Amino acid sequence: MAVKRTGQPSFVEALMPKGAGANAALDRLAGLVKWYRFEKLIGHLRDEGSPGRPGYPVLVLFRAVLLQSLYGLSERELEEALGDRLSFKR
Repeated sequence: MAVKRTGQPSFVEALMPKGAGANAALDRLAGLVKWYRFEKLIGHLRDEGSPGRPGYPVLVLFRAVLLQSLYGLSERELEEALGDRLSFKR
């Protein structure tokens, strides 16, 4: 399965002032956690060679589930928050 590219800001996000949508708690968490270690542990869970639409990287999905747990969101609320909140997108 192909993997979607993530991390590139959208056109509108690129035009926003620096610091827009900042979340100090999430920024601190991102600085404290060594995400590459989690990627080593869970990276094998997705078969990269299978056919179909590109999927998100496993680490991105793991971080989304972590946000869901931290903020007590349902799956629908997580999807809305990921589409709406810049701090969740980062």
